[in-house]
Amino acid sequence: MSLILLAALAAAPSSSYTPLDLDACEIVTVAHAGEGDWVNRRCRGLGGITLFVNEDDARFDLDAGIDNGEWESPAQLNELGPQLEWRREGGRAFAVIYRYTIPEALPGGRSMLAVESIGRRGRPGCLVALLLATPNANARARQIADTRARSFRCGRDRRITDQTD
Repeated sequence: MSLILLAALAAAPSSSYTPLDLDACEIVTVAHAGEGDWVNRRCRGLGGITLFVNEDDARFDLDAGIDNGEWESPAQLNELGPQLEWRREGGRAFAVIYRYTIPEALPGGRSMLAVESIGRRGRPGCLVALLLATPNANARARQIADTRARSFRCGRDRRITDQTD
Protein backbone atom coordinates (compact mmCIF):
# COMPACT_ATOMS: atom_id res chain seq x y z
CA MET A 1 0.00 0.00 0.00
CA SER A 2 2.74 2.50 0.89
CA LEU A 3 4.56 1.69 -2.38
CA ILE A 4 1.44 2.60 -4.32
CA LEU A 5 1.17 5.89 -2.43
CA LEU A 6 4.85 6.68 -3.05
CA ALA A 7 4.47 5.89 -6.76
CA ALA A 8 1.41 8.15 -6.97
CA LEU A 9 3.22 10.99 -5.22
CA ALA A 10 6.28 10.58 -7.45
CA ALA A 11 4.08 10.90 -10.53
CA ALA A 12 2.11 13.92 -9.26
CA PRO A 13 2.75 17.18 -11.10
CA SER A 14 5.16 19.57 -9.43
CA SER A 15 6.44 23.08 -10.03
CA SER A 16 9.81 24.52 -10.98
CA TYR A 17 10.48 28.24 -11.21
CA THR A 18 12.70 30.25 -13.54
CA PRO A 19 13.17 33.99 -14.00
CA LEU A 20 11.93 35.79 -17.09
CA ASP A 21 14.54 38.42 -17.93
CA LEU A 22 13.69 40.02 -21.27
CA ASP A 23 17.10 41.73 -21.36
CA ALA A 24 18.75 38.29 -21.46
CA CYS A 25 16.66 37.15 -24.45
CA GLU A 26 17.80 37.14 -28.07
CA ILE A 27 16.06 39.76 -30.20
CA VAL A 28 14.88 37.95 -33.33
CA THR A 29 13.12 40.80 -35.16
CA VAL A 30 12.37 44.39 -34.30
CA ALA A 31 10.32 47.16 -35.88
CA HIS A 32 12.15 49.52 -38.18
CA ALA A 33 11.38 53.24 -38.37
CA GLY A 34 7.76 53.79 -39.37
CA GLU A 35 6.68 50.17 -38.67
CA GLY A 36 5.31 50.71 -35.17
CA ASP A 37 6.67 49.57 -31.85
CA TRP A 38 7.16 45.80 -31.77
CA VAL A 39 9.87 43.25 -31.03
CA ASN A 40 10.07 39.45 -31.12
CA ARG A 41 12.38 37.73 -28.64
CA ARG A 42 13.61 34.19 -28.11
CA CYS A 43 14.41 33.27 -24.51
CA ARG A 44 15.74 30.23 -22.68
CA GLY A 45 13.18 28.37 -20.62
CA LEU A 46 13.32 25.37 -18.34
CA GLY A 47 15.25 22.37 -19.65
CA GLY A 48 15.99 23.94 -23.02
CA ILE A 49 12.37 24.83 -23.83
CA THR A 50 12.38 27.93 -26.00
CA LEU A 51 10.16 30.85 -25.06
CA PHE A 52 8.89 33.19 -27.76
CA VAL A 53 8.06 36.59 -26.28
CA ASN A 54 6.34 38.94 -28.70
CA GLU A 55 5.75 42.57 -27.78
CA ASP A 56 3.57 44.98 -29.74
CA ASP A 57 2.42 48.42 -28.61
CA ALA A 58 3.06 47.73 -24.90
CA ARG A 59 1.30 44.33 -24.89
CA PHE A 60 2.93 40.92 -24.62
CA ASP A 61 2.30 37.42 -25.96
CA LEU A 62 4.28 34.42 -24.71
CA ASP A 63 4.55 31.02 -26.38
CA ALA A 64 6.53 28.06 -25.06
CA GLY A 65 8.19 25.38 -27.19
CA ILE A 66 6.83 26.55 -30.55
CA ASP A 67 5.71 30.04 -31.61
CA ASN A 68 2.06 29.38 -32.47
CA GLY A 69 1.72 32.49 -34.64
CA GLU A 70 -1.38 33.64 -32.73
CA TRP A 71 -1.63 36.82 -30.68
CA GLU A 72 -2.87 35.73 -27.23
CA SER A 73 -2.74 38.55 -24.73
CA PRO A 74 -5.14 40.56 -22.60
CA ALA A 75 -6.51 43.45 -24.62
CA GLN A 76 -5.21 46.00 -22.13
CA LEU A 77 -1.67 47.33 -22.05
CA ASN A 78 0.32 44.85 -20.01
CA GLU A 79 3.71 43.72 -18.76
CA LEU A 80 5.02 40.23 -18.04
CA GLY A 81 5.94 39.26 -14.50
CA PRO A 82 9.55 38.40 -13.64
CA GLN A 83 8.98 34.70 -12.85
CA LEU A 84 7.63 31.64 -14.65
CA GLU A 85 6.13 28.60 -12.98
CA TRP A 86 6.63 25.40 -14.96
CA ARG A 87 4.27 22.49 -14.30
CA ARG A 88 6.14 19.20 -14.69
CA GLU A 89 5.47 15.52 -14.42
CA GLY A 90 7.98 12.73 -14.79
CA GLY A 91 10.71 15.33 -15.33
CA ARG A 92 8.97 16.87 -18.36
CA ALA A 93 7.32 20.28 -18.43
CA PHE A 94 3.81 20.37 -19.92
CA ALA A 95 2.61 23.89 -19.01
CA VAL A 96 3.91 27.28 -17.95
CA ILE A 97 2.12 29.74 -15.68
CA TYR A 98 3.03 33.40 -15.84
CA ARG A 99 1.72 36.75 -14.66
CA TYR A 100 0.48 39.73 -16.62
CA THR A 101 0.49 43.08 -14.84
CA ILE A 102 -2.06 45.50 -16.24
CA PRO A 103 -0.91 48.88 -14.93
CA GLU A 104 -3.75 51.11 -16.08
CA ALA A 105 -6.69 48.88 -15.20
CA LEU A 106 -7.15 50.14 -11.66
CA PRO A 107 -5.27 52.41 -9.28
CA GLY A 108 -2.28 50.32 -8.29
CA GLY A 109 -2.78 48.08 -11.34
CA ARG A 110 -4.13 44.57 -11.54
CA SER A 111 -2.64 41.27 -12.51
CA MET A 112 -3.78 38.13 -14.25
CA LEU A 113 -2.32 34.65 -14.41
CA ALA A 114 -1.94 32.90 -17.74
CA VAL A 115 -1.74 29.13 -18.22
CA GLU A 116 0.00 28.17 -21.46
CA SER A 117 0.41 24.67 -22.86
CA ILE A 118 3.89 23.91 -24.16
CA GLY A 119 4.04 23.36 -27.91
CA ARG A 120 6.04 20.78 -29.76
CA ARG A 121 6.57 19.94 -33.42
CA GLY A 122 3.21 19.39 -35.07
CA ARG A 123 1.29 20.62 -32.02
CA PRO A 124 1.86 24.26 -31.02
CA GLY A 125 0.86 25.24 -27.52
CA CYS A 126 -1.53 28.03 -26.69
CA LEU A 127 -3.19 30.01 -23.94
CA VAL A 128 -5.38 27.60 -21.95
CA ALA A 129 -6.58 30.05 -19.27
CA LEU A 130 -6.41 33.71 -18.33
CA LEU A 131 -7.37 34.25 -14.68
CA LEU A 132 -7.86 37.30 -12.51
CA ALA A 133 -5.25 37.29 -9.75
CA THR A 134 -7.43 36.53 -6.75
CA PRO A 135 -6.24 34.97 -3.47
CA ASN A 136 -6.75 31.44 -4.86
CA ALA A 137 -5.56 32.14 -8.43
CA ASN A 138 -2.21 30.33 -8.12
CA ALA A 139 -3.84 27.11 -6.93
CA ARG A 140 -6.53 27.45 -9.59
CA ALA A 141 -3.92 28.01 -12.32
CA ARG A 142 -2.02 24.88 -11.22
CA GLN A 143 -5.23 22.83 -11.20
CA ILE A 144 -6.12 24.01 -14.72
CA ALA A 145 -2.59 23.33 -15.96
CA ASP A 146 -2.59 19.84 -14.44
CA THR A 147 -6.02 18.83 -15.74
CA ARG A 148 -6.33 20.65 -19.07
CA ALA A 149 -2.98 21.75 -20.56
CA ARG A 150 -1.82 18.36 -21.88
CA SER A 151 -5.06 17.55 -23.66
CA PHE A 152 -6.11 21.09 -24.63
CA ARG A 153 -6.76 21.38 -28.37
CA CYS A 154 -5.65 24.84 -29.43
CA GLY A 155 -8.14 26.50 -31.75
CA ARG A 156 -10.84 23.97 -30.82
CA ASP A 157 -11.25 23.90 -27.04
CA ARG A 158 -12.60 26.91 -25.22
CA ARG A 159 -10.10 28.92 -23.21
CA ILE A 160 -10.97 29.60 -19.58
CA THR A 161 -11.16 33.37 -19.17
CA ASP A 162 -12.27 35.35 -16.12
CA GLN A 163 -14.16 38.54 -16.75
CA THR A 164 -11.74 41.47 -16.97
CA ASP A 165 -14.27 44.32 -16.66
